[in-house]
Amino acid sequence: MILSVAVLVSHLAGAPPLSSYQPEPAELQRARRLMLSRPGECVALTHFFLQRKEARPASMFNSRQELDKLEQAKRYRTRGQTFTAWQLQALCQANDGQLLTADASINKAIALARQQRQPDALVTALLIKTKLALATDHTAQAQSLLDEAKSVSLPAGDGLIGDLQLLQATVLMHRHRYDEARQLYEQVRLQALQQDDMLRQSWANFLLGDYYLQLQQDELALSHFLETLDVLGDRRQFYVKALAAKKTAAIYAALGQNDKALQFANQSTTEFEQLGNSPLLISSLINLGRVTRAGDDANLALVYFFNALDLVKIQGDAKLMAQLYLELGQSYSDLGNDKEARHYLNLARSGFEHTDDLPRQTDTLIQLGKMYLAQHEYGVALLHLERAKATAEQLDDVLRLMESHRWLSRLFEQSGNMAAALTHQKALHAYFKRATTVNRLLTQSLVQDNEQQLQQERELSELGRRSEKLQQDRERFALLAAGLSLLSPLLLYGLLRNHIRSRRLWQQNQDLQQLLLVEPATGLPNWRQLMQRLPQEMARQQQRSEQWYLSEEQARPFDDKIYYMLLQVPFMSNLRERVGLAAASQIQLQLGEYLRGRLHPRARLYDLRDGQFIYAIPQKEVAELAPILTALERMFAEFPCEFELDRQIYTGIIGHPFLPKAPNALDDLRLGDVLYLALAAARELAHSTGEPAWVELVAVDCQQAAFFTGDIRSCCIQGIMKGLVKVNSSHKKQQINWQALQPALPSEDSRGAV
Repeated sequence: MILSVAVLVSHLAGAPPLSSYQPEPAELQRARRLMLSRPGECVALTHFFLQRKEARPASMFNSRQELDKLEQAKRYRTRGQTFTAWQLQALCQANDGQLLTADASINKAIALARQQRQPDALVTALLIKTKLALATDHTAQAQSLLDEAKSVSLPAGDGLIGDLQLLQATVLMHRHRYDEARQLYEQVRLQALQQDDMLRQSWANFLLGDYYLQLQQDELALSHFLETLDVLGDRRQFYVKALAAKKTAAIYAALGQNDKALQFANQSTTEFEQLGNSPLLISSLINLGRVTRAGDDANLALVYFFNALDLVKIQGDAKLMAQLYLELGQSYSDLGNDKEARHYLNLARSGFEHTDDLPRQTDTLIQLGKMYLAQHEYGVALLHLERAKATAEQLDDVLRLMESHRWLSRLFEQSGNMAAALTHQKALHAYFKRATTVNRLLTQSLVQDNEQQLQQERELSELGRRSEKLQQDRERFALLAAGLSLLSPLLLYGLLRNHIRSRRLWQQNQDLQQLLLVEPATGLPNWRQLMQRLPQEMARQQQRSEQWYLSEEQARPFDDKIYYMLLQVPFMSNLRERVGLAAASQIQLQLGEYLRGRLHPRARLYDLRDGQFIYAIPQKEVAELAPILTALERMFAEFPCEFELDRQIYTGIIGHPFLPKAPNALDDLRLGDVLYLALAAARELAHSTGEPAWVELVAVDCQQAAFFTGDIRSCCIQGIMKGLVKVNSSHKKQQINWQALQPALPSEDSRGAV
């Protein structure tokens, strides 16, 4: 129980951080450090601290006050320290196996947080109480507590939100809602990755591994446990690393890879030893001994078991000591040392009888029976195996019944009683069929809702009873029964077929919609995704621009733009003609993957085909444009490629809103025309200078929206000539022939024809 509760409460192992003016007392600091390693001392420390008197708000002070007042504070506890002490005490009591007292302590913390109206402390206490409810299998109570915690208002970036989501996913797992739990785990993992929160990311990975382990998908579970260890690296997070290593060792052992299983079992033991928690270290040593013995090294396994036995003797746990005697007896039996094996197995049997542990008592009797059978002492072996079978029947334990019948069959076969051997072999086969059926139902319950499975079983039973009734009245209802027997399968088949077909078509539609938003050549977002997002983004920017224009801070420049940079990459235009279709496709895919890895976290890149890209980034992320443009040029210049490419690029730049005082004057299409005008000017500069070039168009603050009515390119060029539009460029802007970029007006003949 201690280990399972520790798993539940460890990643919320403390109260919310205290205020900066209020240093945490030494007792609470030490209690935090001892919460997992020595929970008993942690409980004593928090209990001692809570004996202090509570300070009134009027007696609060700061570090500038006199020394005698600071000394006097050591005898008092503040409100925030009281929250922390009760929460720590509940966690330590839970890790010490005192679940009822832990629940009483956390109830006091919840009552105090409600009374003092402290949302952070209330949410933390509710989450801890939720974990205690899960530890005692009270899933409904856990969900109710989580719902109450969600109703408390918290700041958007509060770390408790991530902890709440992790716990909600765990509750969903207990309720067999596996898909929802997996989605929530993945969401927390991605959020932690974006926020560089290594600890929460590692816990999300670990719990995802547990999720796949329950679904019997060992490969996926193994990958998440290994990722947990990789994320934490050399960090001093002993507990979660030890748990992940222990689970990894168990999976490798089940896969028959004993070398890797031994490696990770050793790592788990090392981490638990550094943690300093004796019960957890004992559990890890037992696991390491079993893995070592499975690798045919029973001598080394004995060393681990005796080390664990020394720790258990100090702890005084009789049940755990009997378990170790069983492991020692089995190891000596594997080595052929019958005298020591008999000694320790008899000690184990006595211990299990004293603690009334029937399952392990059965295991011990089976081991003794196997040992005596190997020595050809058939009478003593039969006595022990019959007792093991009787105990297993009392427990209705299918696996232990199978083991008992297997060895009884072998005993009678060796002693020449073939009839009795056949009887036990048939019993073994019957229990094997029963175990197979149980495992099949358990596997189905992992991928289906448990309540739905039970409902289906009830419906099948009801159909069976109705079938029997129809059999009794077959003379009266023969025609109706025949009709139903013919129509029902057809209807069920039709409904099932239509359901499967609709689900398949829906999934194909979803996949196609996602593919339509991605450029196949590079894998980057394409112009469709840009046109989906651009109007919404422009609407938000226009609203912010209007709020700025109507606010009292109008004198401050508008600094909430989004820069759109239209890049022309010449080597992408004629890549297929130069290197061929296969090589061009490979280069484009490599370029897309390369660009995704080099982007600014807040920036977006769209592939418009024909060598044109749009790079969008908020103005608040850009202190100056020059470093961003230099980085873009360097990004394309450093692209690794075996072919010689034209690395020169030219860029047109505008910011939106283009007219901050009249943001509605330009829609997305007119804004695109201005952006292409800037690109045309940059291309002209690049052709005249032979170097990469960029041009930025910026409307000055005194511009009039009415001036930009009509053809936007012509209006923009006129605005440049009259000084209403400012031009920034990488070279001398006098080299740009704006008249040459003027769009051709329709002729008189063409207008007449129209």
